[in-house]
Amino acid sequence: MKKSVFIGACPRMFLSGVHLWFPILFFNYLFSASPGIDVGNKSVDFSLKVLSSTETFKLSNYDGKNPVLVNFFATWCSYCIEEIPELNKIHNEYSRKGLIVVSINVQERESKVVDFVKRKKILYKILLDANSEVSKKFKVYGIPTNILINSKGVIVFRGNNLPDESEIEKVLPKPKRKKIERR
Repeated sequence: MKKSVFIGACPRMFLSGVHLWFPILFFNYLFSASPGIDVGNKSVDFSLKVLSSTETFKLSNYDGKNPVLVNFFATWCSYCIEEIPELNKIHNEYSRKGLIVVSINVQERESKVVDFVKRKKILYKILLDANSEVSKKFKVYGIPTNILINSKGVIVFRGNNLPDESEIEKVLPKPKRKKIERR
């Protein structure tokens, strides 16, 4: 009787130590640097509907123009709720300096999100990722997830916390100095 290839290979795999490498390789596959989603790489592009609007937000529209802070959230997430006052503050302080702040709601009904935004007095744009397509593109495994993208479209920060002010200041356009004419 002929043995299956897999069963015949198992003892050799265990003897050679391959079984010890599998968890490491699998972990590395899941969390390794990926173009478009990790710090130092150009961000993947996306388009999403803006809440309570006919407008669509397209990330690439800001390439070469504005830095963008992208926040992934859900209405049931307590950590996401704790971030709202800080996100409102960042929006108020840095939007006139060129920073675009958007939050992407993951897999919730629009009506639920509209009520949430009103109750929490959110000031920045809310985008709807109803099918999790964008969160999958960015490999968002937990929320909140915050991604700061500079005006060249490169990710400069990614984390479950918000970037600190110094990180935000680094991506803002430098104020243009007025030339003084000498007579």
